[in-house]
Amino acid sequence: MWPHHLLGKLLGLIVTGALALAVAHIVAPSVGGAFSVPATNSAGLIVQVQAGGARLTGAWVSKSGEQFEVTHADETVEMTFSGPTATSRKGKISGSFDGAVFAGAYEATEGSTTDRGVVRFLRNPNGTLEGSWRSLVTGRQGNWSLTRK
Repeated sequence: MWPHHLLGKLLGLIVTGALALAVAHIVAPSVGGAFSVPATNSAGLIVQVQAGGARLTGAWVSKSGEQFEVTHADETVEMTFSGPTATSRKGKISGSFDGAVFAGAYEATEGSTTDRGVVRFLRNPNGTLEGSWRSLVTGRQGNWSLTRK
């Protein structure tokens, strides 16, 4: 027979585990399969399964008129961007995309000023990219919303 103090701890662990599984079951379908899942093949080797085979290659535009040209090979994504005018900020973003989230780093110039920072985009079910950037030089930050051209 289990002592009462151990029985309470065991019951608490079982309830916590059941809640975690219930939340995982509820959350997983709501993201529409937009995450990578490790799986095993018949040889027992782990392979990476990516959701949806989404590719970002092509021309994109932000709500503020910035133009983005994107190349995408495997998980690696390279973006070049420029603002709507000849004197606007121009730059390059490099990072990785797992089918749902793009995370990377940027380097941009505006006039004689160079800036460096990080970006993170989430691919929405409608195909748009919503995200944010943050300068590691100035501390400034902002949002980007990109649609295909």
